[in-house]
Amino acid sequence: AKSGGEADRMGAPELELKLSRYNRVYAPGETVAGQALITSNGGMSHNGINIKVEGSVQLQLSANAVGVFEAFSSNIKPIVLLTLNKEVQPAGKLGDGAIAIPFEFVLDPAKLCPSPRGLLDTYHGMYITVQYTLTVEVVRSGMFSGGNLSESTEFIVDVPTKQGVNMMQAASFLLTSETTKKSRGTKDPSQRFTIKGQLNSTNCLVQKPLSGYLVVHDSSVPIKSICLQLIRVETICAVSEGTCKEASEVQSIMIAQGNVMPDVEIPIHVVMPRLFSAPSVNWPGFQLDFEANIVVEFENGFTPVENIPLKIFR
Repeated sequence: AKSGGEADRMGAPELELKLSRYNRVYAPGETVAGQALITSNGGMSHNGINIKVEGSVQLQLSANAVGVFEAFSSNIKPIVLLTLNKEVQPAGKLGDGAIAIPFEFVLDPAKLCPSPRGLLDTYHGMYITVQYTLTVEVVRSGMFSGGNLSESTEFIVDVPTKQGVNMMQAASFLLTSETTKKSRGTKDPSQRFTIKGQLNSTNCLVQKPLSGYLVVHDSSVPIKSICLQLIRVETICAVSEGTCKEASEVQSIMIAQGNVMPDVEIPIHVVMPRLFSAPSVNWPGFQLDFEANIVVEFENGFTPVENIPLKIFR
């Protein structure tokens, strides 16, 4: 064994984890491959090099819901989607310098998933998170080993949706001074407006833009802006306590700014952000849905909102 001073001069070994795909995106049935790059001065002994793969759904109640569902909140456990432990190199000794240790595994739901429901898309939400991680660990022993080396990285899973979905489910919308159901601010008693439009489909592919159009036919008060909000609706279900449903904004895209010309068709083209949007899910324990809000803000502060439920697929 080296002394402390000698070990410091030689430097501690380093572990770097690299996947074969720069975007780290994989689909069920594909092979996830990469390298563990171990750098050491003078070589090092080890008791095995292992990989650990985990996929899970993490559920978290909002601050407002914790008090209502206090007993349930303390017992929320992750839902395990995938698990794998595999040795990629038995105990031995690594040579001096940088040594690349290759690894690979097949993302096979039939073999790796404890549930027949399979895998879900990677998703980073406010209260629901679907995440897949790969960890490489170099097992070391001995008084002067400095402990095990470990490095983790997230990889992204895209799960295709079953075929047979009608992707041309158009939805028309109408905002008028007489029919507005949801709004912010105060409408002037004499205020009049008519805004019509359409989303080309409420059944949407997550990798395709949300598209459509709107037309301002008339407005007695100048328009300040028109936006499309993408809303996530995350529901966590407790068997006896009930459900906790939270809606939050994913993104807001301005479609028009300023007082737009009447009877001009304004295109809607909104790209869904990766990781923060995903196919709709309805599983035991939780549910994930999405909605689109057409938000029209007038210069007097009155803001009507038209809500359109969406179904997201891949």
